Amino acid sequence: MMREQDVREALYLTEVRRLLDRKPLSLVVDELGVMEGKYRIDLAVINDRLHGFEIKSASDNLLRLQAQQESYSKIFDRMTLVADECHVADALKIIPDWWGLIAVSMREGKPYLNEIWPSRQNLAVDPLSLSQLLWRQEALDILEDLGLAAGVRKKSRKLMWKLLAACLTLDELRHRVSATLRKRTSWRQPIKARIKPSIKGSLKTAPRRRKRRRRRARTQVSIAF
Repeated sequence: MMREQDVREALYLTEVRRLLDRKPLSLVVDELGVMEGKYRIDLAVINDRLHGFEIKSASDNLLRLQAQQESYSKIFDRMTLVADECHVADALKIIPDWWGLIAVSMREGKPYLNEIWPSRQNLAVDPLSLSQLLWRQEALDILEDLGLAAGVRKKSRKLMWKLLAACLTLDELRHRVSATLRKRTSWRQPIKARIKPSIKGSLKTAPRRRKRRRRRARTQVSIAF
């Protein structure tokens, strides 16, 4: 049975490589936490837009897909479901029509990805959910830069997220969030170097954050593809 890791590696060799060829400065993040860590999207490509990929291998089920798509649809500009062919019929009843869909099957013992249709622009990004990708200090730094930090420096991150969502246009907020994520240094070491395209890019794995105390990752790893 095809595993999620098999699908992930095939995804890196095809779709992710194509996106990096187009925008070499993109950041690729495995297991990016969203909605205050409630969910972790399998893979995110971050440049001037956020493109998420959710993987459903043959060994997975679709029990969480409805809740996942509702959350991811509040944050990502584009979304693509990468699903084993056994899930495609049921997945079509769950995902919105703007999500892209890639069906995965086995050919000659290897995963084969067939794009059923590409993703389209999400017109319903929620500014508050998007702002929640920022850590507290990152949100405060943006507020400082905007001259909006007075009276909130000691407040909670939730208040800072609300202030950013209220004071910035969606395009401005998207730009700030994307730029901040690409500058972030506390990413964990990548799970595995999966691809070797002829361009340079950054491949990261999102740090797992503890509720009470966050331990900083020891290293920042940038892989030259």
